[in-house]
Amino acid sequence: MTISYDEEFSSLMLRWRGSIWKAVLKDLIGFYILYYIVLAAQYYFLDEPGKEYFSGWIAWCEIGSTYIPLSFSLGFFVSVIVARWWEQFNWISWPDKLMLMVAACIPGEENLIVRQTIARWSTLQAAIAWAGISVRTLKRFPTERHMVAAKIMTEEEYDLYMNLDAPQGKWFVPTIWIINLIKQQLKKGVIDSVQMEMLLKHVYSYRDGFAMLFVYDWIKVPLVYTQVVAIATYGYFFICLIGRQPKLDQKSMEKEIAILFPIFTTFQMLFYIGWLKVGQYLMNPFGEDDDDFELNYVIDRNTAVAHMMATELADQLPSIDQPMYPTIPHTRASFKIQDVIPKSHLAGFELTEHDMKLIKPEDLEEHEKLLEETRAANRNRLGTLVRAMDRKSE
Repeated sequence: MTISYDEEFSSLMLRWRGSIWKAVLKDLIGFYILYYIVLAAQYYFLDEPGKEYFSGWIAWCEIGSTYIPLSFSLGFFVSVIVARWWEQFNWISWPDKLMLMVAACIPGEENLIVRQTIARWSTLQAAIAWAGISVRTLKRFPTERHMVAAKIMTEEEYDLYMNLDAPQGKWFVPTIWIINLIKQQLKKGVIDSVQMEMLLKHVYSYRDGFAMLFVYDWIKVPLVYTQVVAIATYGYFFICLIGRQPKLDQKSMEKEIAILFPIFTTFQMLFYIGWLKVGQYLMNPFGEDDDDFELNYVIDRNTAVAHMMATELADQLPSIDQPMYPTIPHTRASFKIQDVIPKSHLAGFELTEHDMKLIKPEDLEEHEKLLEETRAANRNRLGTLVRAMDRKSE
């Protein structure tokens, strides 16, 4: 799963797994090899006129590299990929809500096997569905016989599943089995129609996660955009092989400092190539890269949680004689952290006593009378002013 970290920044930069150093190291080494091959050819094989001519190529390539909108292309590409990556994680199915509803609607020791079966089928559903999109899960369950060996599928279920002719896919079969089992409980009177509706709502929600991940696996980021970004990035640094060379002719050596190591180009590679690698690694988060989702762990976690909810926790109820206290004590360590209590932005807003007085009907009448008198006085002053201006104009 995505790399977790909480170190200080200085030590964080020294990590290798999932780091920028691991992502761009091969590209940096390849660039340096080609860069110094060109530099050696310029130094050892070109005479002075040849070096002057090559300096013109260096200037031309340096100007040409500015025409590639690399920051814009990479920024938009990576933002799309990261948003898609996070959305796919949010569509990973968790059986918690389903099993909570099962425990609420189908309680009791007599219904233990029903709850356990629903929990096992939820795991079977995940194993079948994720084996179709995740390399890690496929390596764990390469065939349906491995699911039987893992005891999440019985021999009877294996025969039913394998004998089903479904060229469009049959990953949803365990969900149908869960629905049929819930229907059976309705016929037996274990649940009523309202409980069945609530259970089916969570079954559908659980199924939607698998369906959406299939859609993401099917519909990729348009190939043309991926190609544009890759060509733009590597093309830019191919131009830099010439454009970032030191100018070794006599005229340029008198005016410019010849730096034999591409310092600023190295920083650009760390930034741009690292940015591109982020998009490449996160484009398919169900592979085996450092930041890919570990669905095998999710299966193990979901199996354990679903089994616990179906067995130990389904009817567990502690005693309720403990009263609730209005405050919670701190430790000495937590007490030192002064939390800022959130306040409304109008918490300090104040009105004067005059503004807070309620308006009475008689006050409104008096106010209207004063307004009318003010308007009349203004009309009179305006009339006087107009007449005075007319007399001046005459």
